[in-house]
Amino acid sequence: MARDLRIARRAEHRVALWTICLLSACLVLEAGTLASTISHRAELRAAASAPPLPGEVVPNDAGRRTIVNLRLAALVGTGIVWLVWLRRAYRNLALVGSKRSRFTTRQAVGYWFIPLVNLVRAYQVMKDLWLRSESMNDRDAYDDLPAPALLSSWWGASLTWGALEEVVAATAGGARTPLDPTNVTDVALIGSVVGIVAVVLAISVVRGIDQRQQCFSSSPPDLPAPSRTARRHGAPSQPPVHTPYR
Repeated sequence: MARDLRIARRAEHRVALWTICLLSACLVLEAGTLASTISHRAELRAAASAPPLPGEVVPNDAGRRTIVNLRLAALVGTGIVWLVWLRRAYRNLALVGSKRSRFTTRQAVGYWFIPLVNLVRAYQVMKDLWLRSESMNDRDAYDDLPAPALLSSWWGASLTWGALEEVVAATAGGARTPLDPTNVTDVALIGSVVGIVAVVLAISVVRGIDQRQQCFSSSPPDLPAPSRTARRHGAPSQPPVHTPYR
């Protein structure tokens, strides 16, 4: 049991480090997107008074497209590694404490792919993972416990970021007046700032859960306390029941 737990901790820690590295790359690219959007907004303001020459716009446009493509690739790659880490971390709950969890490992990952449902269930998965990791899974149910402020802030920033991205995508192609592109750029600026905050908080979430899981131990939290009768007669308590990985 102890050996399995050590192996599981090391495996989770490796993937957590990769997740943090990729999130850091997303952070750099999001900062680059913010700088590019600020530059683009300045171009739009200048174009309102004097249209720029085509040769002056193309280099910046090419640079912005490169950043956008890199950013998209980084987000997709990070999303995949995030789910691999989540699967390992959530599976580790079966090795400590009550050996229970609110969801199966398959559900913990699968809910992220269901539109609308993932807005609620994915957060509940992360809350369950955080609380059980923090207390070494020392009880059966955690539903009534409040989520930590860090987790709630991260989820709120992430949802806001996603909503702003949808607004920018929906309105970017529908500009009808010279002022519309500037308004879209303003929303994109806010979205980039919120995105930077969301990524920073995501790094903190992964690091926080990883640090708590590295403290997992096979004893004493997952060993039941002896009953009064057992203590009175000197009888050993019942051994813990091990739940296989889900």
